[in-house]
Amino acid sequence: MNKKVEWDIIVPVKLPISLKNVEPGKLHPSLLRDIPQGGKLHYLAADAWNAMVDAAKKDGIELKPTSSGDTYRSYDAQKAGFLQRYQLEPITNQSTKTFEGKTWYLKKGMAMLATPGKSQHNLGLAVDIHTAGEPKRLKWLIANVLKFGFSWEVVPSEPWHIRYTEGDAVPQAVKDWLVLNPKPAGMFGTPADQKAAAENKIVEQNKSNVSSEALEEANSKPNLRLGQTGRDIKQAQRLLSKHGFQCSPDGDFGAKTEQLVKNFQEKNKLSVSGIIDKETWVALLS
Repeated sequence: MNKKVEWDIIVPVKLPISLKNVEPGKLHPSLLRDIPQGGKLHYLAADAWNAMVDAAKKDGIELKPTSSGDTYRSYDAQKAGFLQRYQLEPITNQSTKTFEGKTWYLKKGMAMLATPGKSQHNLGLAVDIHTAGEPKRLKWLIANVLKFGFSWEVVPSEPWHIRYTEGDAVPQAVKDWLVLNPKPAGMFGTPADQKAAAENKIVEQNKSNVSSEALEEANSKPNLRLGQTGRDIKQAQRLLSKHGFQCSPDGDFGAKTEQLVKNFQEKNKLSVSGIIDKETWVALLS
């Protein structure tokens, strides 16, 4: 029987719409945001985490992840950790997990870990908090996690492991923080960009003859649109010229650049939006 603890606060996770049909551990970069202490989180969880960190700081409490790997974890990172802690050879009286149709045994002295694809870390919603069990820190968390949309998952053995539970319903405390800390315009793209990521519409390499390096570069690029400026736009303008759509590389996404993008998209049988999205980046880089 589990020992009753004061932090027995467990709320079911509501998935953000942008995570529907997304394969855990393989989130599109547009869904992730760096957090100041290292690591990445889903952008809604990142806002909630940053708001909570700031509130704790005002109360003299430091909140930080145990490591950057204890925020968002890719599928491969989760698998590597799992294989370090579990083995196929039976171990008497040790806990087990099923993975790839096989029974795996927890190695002695190792902490349990979710199977690859089953952890909230793979969705960018979970954070493991450094020294979460320190009395003053834990007391603050007990009083505040729900306010910022977090709760624990494994009680009483994992006081450090919390996850964002509120989906798209941003908690009021987070909304209040966002008023004072507005996100840069276009940080996460338009709702259409997010929907495309949620539906896992990542450009497949076999759709065109693209090298893996070019595909990786395309996936790292932001969506570009009319009115923006910067180095990425200058690169896109040079690539347009390379493909025969002469464009001055001034780094200014003006009406002329937009029209050339539309012309390029039409020629390459892409969606004619005038926006340089992932699919357009792939075609430009091919």
